[in-house]
Formats: sequence, structure tokens, C-alpha cells
Amino acid sequence: MHYLKTAVIFPFFLSALATPVPVGDTLATRDSSTFISRLENTLKGLGSLTKGVLQEVDLLIGGLQDVVEGKTDPVTTIEEAVGSLSDVRNASEAGLVGVAIDLVTKGLAPKNIVDLVSGLNEESINSFNNTNPIDPQTSIFPKSSSDAPYTQSEEDLRAAVYIPEKFKYGADGKQPILLVPGTGDPAGVSYYFNFEKLIPETDFADAIWVNIPNNSLADIQFSSEFIAYAINYVAGITNTTIGVVAASQGNIGVQWALKYWPSARDSVSDFLAISADFHGSLLAEECLIPNTGCTPAVMQQEYDSNFIKTLRSDDGDSALVPTTSVYSGPDEVVTPQTDPDASGALKNAHGVGATNVQIQLACPGLPAGGFYPHAGLLVNPITWALFVDAMKHDGPADLSRIDLDPICNRILTEGLVLTDLLGTETAVVLDSVVHALEYNYQGPAEEPAIRDYARSSSQ
Repeated sequence: MHYLKTAVIFPFFLSALATPVPVGDTLATRDSSTFISRLENTLKGLGSLTKGVLQEVDLLIGGLQDVVEGKTDPVTTIEEAVGSLSDVRNASEAGLVGVAIDLVTKGLAPKNIVDLVSGLNEESINSFNNTNPIDPQTSIFPKSSSDAPYTQSEEDLRAAVYIPEKFKYGADGKQPILLVPGTGDPAGVSYYFNFEKLIPETDFADAIWVNIPNNSLADIQFSSEFIAYAINYVAGITNTTIGVVAASQGNIGVQWALKYWPSARDSVSDFLAISADFHGSLLAEECLIPNTGCTPAVMQQEYDSNFIKTLRSDDGDSALVPTTSVYSGPDEVVTPQTDPDASGALKNAHGVGATNVQIQLACPGLPAGGFYPHAGLLVNPITWALFVDAMKHDGPADLSRIDLDPICNRILTEGLVLTDLLGTETAVVLDSVVHALEYNYQGPAEEPAIRDYARSSSQ
């Protein structure tokens, strides 16, 4: 029987920058029953699940109703939020739905959480069907004969790229930054409360992102095609190299794209990997939910999956472009994530530069180096400082260039507030729950076969 690997699924569901891309005034007044009704309708269609899982989804619905009706007191300070987060069960204990229940019942969901998630889901920032009429200066489909073949049409690959209205196309000295999401969410939701809010306030960076169809729940080899194309497309329409930022599973999608579409490497100046699982995760238990959730992308992220073995072969475990990887030792879903064996760490066999930073070692005993779960690194001040340093210098980030004193004594990146922490931790997880349940994977209980172009690497 097919089950959800709960210990693996949570990290990869988590997956832009200054004031968030506006989602409209309708958020404040949207019918709060929309998201709950969506969960209820999904629940009705999941009769194949175990009784325990169905009960958990029902508990989550009840918890959301209590939040909406004001029966659950939300946290009111960042310190309170951090304390409550430390009490949330990890994915290996509770599964994705259980984690969502804890977030909601422990006050980590603001009263308007349902409106917020509903509103974000309906916004164009999450679209997979965007109109991008500008052609790159040279053909990129394919860009090089050494690239792996695309199985998707160029029209579909280009439609996944979301270009904000204020995007400068490389003007004003602003470098384009491509944001790549993790499993279960489009990039518009993943980065809304962090990088999408922070980047527009800089004078050196400009955000753009790729929303991967199926919310990155399908075969990562499929998702990587969209990443590879997006890298070359954004570089092609801006006539400059770009920075790439990825969260969780998005990192192995980027690394796969750079390995098998080598032309994309010339388009990337820097790659910031956040909570990456370049070696999968040891927390890969048997699937606990039959017939749903244990999607191809989840199976491929097991520590010794064929996908991970193939990715890491032939020096794929080394940076392919200047790469800065940041991770947290207490990561509840990617393990091991402590040096020197961190799954997020890359080697430097290709000599392009690799910087690996475990936040607890960068700021020992200080707020920024404290208890940060998987998604929390998106709002961590060390993560942002590494991004700024990498984008402003040749090669990867270098901690020795960064004044760590003020950074280590912050809990959140300057410019972010409590709402951004709660949105990153709770809204994104709730969105992932719905996408995972709605995907309702019914395929074979085995990971997808390695595609022909990569098979020589796995032998």
C-alpha cells in the first residue's frame, strides 16, 4: 500500500524580497470560509486515507475555525512565537498535518490566517500560466547541444516564469534574482513574507520567480526542466547573469538543472541554497498515509534514493556555480544538518567556490544562531546577510566580510516583523497541506526512474 513519508514531506513543502507583491485589498474582507471549505471538500474526497489521518484533517479544520472565531489566542511578540515554535512537534512525530495542527492550536496563526491563505492562493503571483512575450536574445530551447532534452514545450516552460510589474530587466544596476520554491507551494507563497518583501528594498537586486506546475510535488526531473529554462530565460531577456535563491527541495532541483543543463551555469553568478537537502534526509520513514501525499518528489528525497545518488555522482555533490548554503542544525526535517556531515553542505571539486554555513556555528549562543526550524531560515538574519554579501561580491558569500555583531543579536532579518515570521511558518505550511492532500497521488509506490540523459551518472 502507498503511504506518505511524513518525516520527509514536511521539509520539502516549505518552501521574494522588500514590500511584498501586493495581494489586493480583498484580503482583509475575503470570506474566511473559503479556505476551510476547500479543506472540507478535500476531506470528502480522501476516503482512501486511514481513519487516523481523516481525523487529523478534521482536527485541523476545527483548529482553524477556533482561530477565526477568536477562541485561540495568537502570539503577540516575536519572543512568544519563537517559544511556541520550539513546542511544535517535528514531522517525524506528527506528519505534515500534525505539524499544521500544532501551529494553529499554539497561537502561531493570526486571526486572519484563513483570509490570508485564501487570498494568496487566488493571486497571480502564484500563476503557472503567465504571458511572457519577450524573447531571449538567442535561442535557449535548447541553448546548447550538451543540455539534456526538454520533455515540456517551450510555451509551457516559459509560462511558469512570473515577472512582477516593477521588474527592471537588469536596469538601474539591479541584478535579477530567480526565486525557486520547495515542495508543496508556488514561489509566490513561499517567498511572500520574506525575500519578496526584502529584495525590492535593495538597490542591487530585483526579484523574479518560477512557479513549478504541481507545486513541485511531481518528479523532480520534471520540475528541474522549468528551473533550467527559467535560469536561461531570465538571463536571456535581461542580458546579464542572475542570482538564484532556492528553499528546501528547490535546491536539489537547481543543482540537477545545473548538472544536466550545463549551459545554465554561464547564466548564474551566485546560488544561495536555504535549508537544502543535497543528500536527502535520514528521516525517511515508511509512508503513513495510503494513496496520497507520498508523491514522486517526496520519494526522491530519501537519503539513498536513486535520484539523490545520481545527483551526487560525478562531483554533483560539489558546487557547479558559486554557491552559498545556509542550514540549521535543529532542522526538523532534513537530517543530518550539522557540520561536517550536513545534507545541505556542498564540496568544491569544480573550484567555483562553495561556502557552507550552519547558523549555530556562525552565531553560537546568540539569537540568530538559536532554534530555527526548516522554514525559519527564510527569515533568519544570517541568511539575508549571506545573500547580500554573495550578490555584492564575486564568488560565494564570506562570513569574514560580514559584521556579525548586530546580525547575531537579531531574531528576524531587519525589515521583517512578527506577521512575516507567522506567515513563513504557518501560512506556507497550511498552503502545503491543501496542495499535498489535493494532489492525492495514486501512482506506484516507487520513485520515478532516472531519465536516459542521467543514467550514465547513476551507474
